[in-house]
Amino acid sequence: MVASLPSRRRGLVGGVAILAVIAIAAAAVLAGSGAGGGGYSFSASASASAIAAGTSVGGVDTPGQLTPGSTASLSPVSSFQPIDMFAPEPTPTPAPTLRPGTTSRPARTGPPPIPLVDPGRDIPDQSFDWLTLKAAGRIVLSNGQIGLLDPAADPLANPVTGQALPAARRLDVSWTRWIVEPPASGSDAKGNTYHDLTYWNLCGPGATTVALYYWQQLTGHPNVTGTAGYFLDPYAAAGVAWPSGGPTFTSPNGKAEHLGTYWSGSVKVSGFTAHARGYILYMAMAVLPAGWTSPGIDIFVGGTGKPLYPTRGSPQSDMQAGLNWEASGHAADWAQTYYATVHSWDPTLARDLTAAVMLDVGRDGVPVVAAVDTFDLPNWQAGSKTPHTRHAISIVGYDNTANPPTFTYLDTCGRSCNSRGGNQNGQIHVISQAQMVKALTDGSGMGFVW
Repeated sequence: MVASLPSRRRGLVGGVAILAVIAIAAAAVLAGSGAGGGGYSFSASASASAIAAGTSVGGVDTPGQLTPGSTASLSPVSSFQPIDMFAPEPTPTPAPTLRPGTTSRPARTGPPPIPLVDPGRDIPDQSFDWLTLKAAGRIVLSNGQIGLLDPAADPLANPVTGQALPAARRLDVSWTRWIVEPPASGSDAKGNTYHDLTYWNLCGPGATTVALYYWQQLTGHPNVTGTAGYFLDPYAAAGVAWPSGGPTFTSPNGKAEHLGTYWSGSVKVSGFTAHARGYILYMAMAVLPAGWTSPGIDIFVGGTGKPLYPTRGSPQSDMQAGLNWEASGHAADWAQTYYATVHSWDPTLARDLTAAVMLDVGRDGVPVVAAVDTFDLPNWQAGSKTPHTRHAISIVGYDNTANPPTFTYLDTCGRSCNSRGGNQNGQIHVISQAQMVKALTDGSGMGFVW
């Protein structure tokens, strides 16, 4: 719960996180990653389906069938250490035993229970071979197309020039910093008034919207900057009843209507211009990857098939699916486009996060989406009232030369849903890399999608 805003719970559905703080060591990632660009080739025309199939693409070699745990043929020249995509989930902590004479277990503490995943969302598995290529840093976005690096290539080098990636880079955030979620009550872009508590839980759609803006700039899709329309909580679309006490909408003439809210690419509100609210609502309530019967990446239907209001947010699996579906341009093999997930229990998370950010931000020009605990974010600090809440942010920069090394992130939860002193609309946030790792591994952290 947000202490200063008791009705404004941020929600992000996810898995178990370990309570460990892992020290960051950017030097370990950079060691041995020299500029040498010779000895590799690159195919900018490689398709995701061809990569997933493990076939030769434009004359670029791909590894043969690998067994779990194998690193053979991944990178015979480069010293890049593959990111741990296969760390097993730790055994859950046993439930506390009952004291003699008691009939109930101790009250639960921490974040609210996680609802079961919406049964109307079929998320295809990503094959081991594809994940192995991803872990090795060989799936690359360059010149607006997804390609596959040669096994001998250094992933931490520019695939065109062969030059080593910069030790510091921040994406252009002049537009994305103003991607700010709408509040739970107010007026939409057409003057309709609304009250919808789910709007406090749009961090997953917000963070993925930030990421996909850069795909639009690099590949021409999706239409983050121009998406507009009415967006209604998709209970009917998912085949469940409208929840009792659910959202309300009133037109300017005072008529109650179930139209939802209308948003466009840019809306002037509260003294600034908010960008991409149409696309945020599209991702939250309308995106429909192939195989899904429940639209949106926020969870509106629980595992029992009953409506959830307000939604508790977006699972990492759904954020990953939404990112791949939209980045692929709705391709047939959309699940294996670019994005995969590293969980908070990854034993080399500190090293892997730095490597993933360098690959995505420094090499390919797109953000990493992180599922974190707000307790460790500087813009959520409020002394003893700082909340432990599941939350999604977009990592848009890194600086391995800073002391200590830092990441830059955007948080689409503006002043309306987090009015703490360190949080402003359009703000650009900087955090130490060690603190970001702590946010990923603290009680409500879950990992990152890269």
